[in-house]
Amino acid sequence: MSATKKPVRILVIRAGQLGDTVFASSIINPLRNHFGDDTIIDWVAKSGMGRLFEKDPRINRVFNMKRRKTPFFINLVKQKIIFSALLNPYDYIINLELGSMFNGMVRLTRAKHKVGMPYRHFTEPAETHAVENLHLIYQSFLNKADMALAQPSLIGATLDELKAKFALPEKYIVLSPSNSHHNKRSSINLRAWPIEHWKMLFNLLEINKINAVVIGAESERAFFNQLDSLPENITSLVGKTSFADLVGLINAADSLVVTDTGPAHIAAALDTPVYALIGPTNFKRTGPYKTASNKVTIISSHQACSPCYHTEKMRTCTDNKCMTKILPNDVITAMITNA
Repeated sequence: MSATKKPVRILVIRAGQLGDTVFASSIINPLRNHFGDDTIIDWVAKSGMGRLFEKDPRINRVFNMKRRKTPFFINLVKQKIIFSALLNPYDYIINLELGSMFNGMVRLTRAKHKVGMPYRHFTEPAETHAVENLHLIYQSFLNKADMALAQPSLIGATLDELKAKFALPEKYIVLSPSNSHHNKRSSINLRAWPIEHWKMLFNLLEINKINAVVIGAESERAFFNQLDSLPENITSLVGKTSFADLVGLINAADSLVVTDTGPAHIAAALDTPVYALIGPTNFKRTGPYKTASNKVTIISSHQACSPCYHTEKMRTCTDNKCMTKILPNDVITAMITNA
């Protein structure tokens, strides 16, 4: 009588920001297709970002990494991974980080197979989307059928769970006015859309009788205080949603209007139409990932100086015209055109 085959155990390492984590979720379904639905996937995430998987049954365990760059001999989370694998080795370690911050941990963690750094470095083409750059790693050990599934996918709270927590309109769009750069000390948040533009958009939505839900983190409260009171057709859930709520909320929405920040990538992964207001960043590389099943609309003012992210042009920018010249009517027009 043959012994029951044990599920394959895999450790995925991608400890980046929210967008990075969403992009890396593109590995989940290919792994399950290749190794079986009972595959056990553990994930190394940047502290806080692992909450993206709190309602996702496909992920077994998340290791939250607060200090990613500290070496394993003074990093308790890396030590926990190394020692737990001594008794129960992984079948695969898949390191999606291209830097060296996890090299020591990967070397010391027991696994039958190890993919990525420090054993093989994958070079990212400059003008290729970040998800497709990850494909270079995936296709080194997965087959064509697996790769057909290699696009971001998320599971969050259900609509019934959301309705039990929040008073939601029957139909709504989601507005995400903030981004993580609002908390930085630089004089200009180059990814931001002007507050006055958001207020004008709110008024246009009211005129067109479109219900909307505003999302944002409690840490961004100072930014949202600038928006004053909201029209009756707009519900604020700022500081009230978990990551699982956020995924479910966007999943149930008719569309999302957003700057270049994490919720844009969540919407694209959920096939919720997304209208992304993008100026200084290169949307071809880091914008919402387009697939055959989703609708991604990039709204740009098409400035000659864009994209300028991480260049001298960005560091000397004083007017942020690539964002200020995107007008509220541009958003409404795009939404009506795509309706």
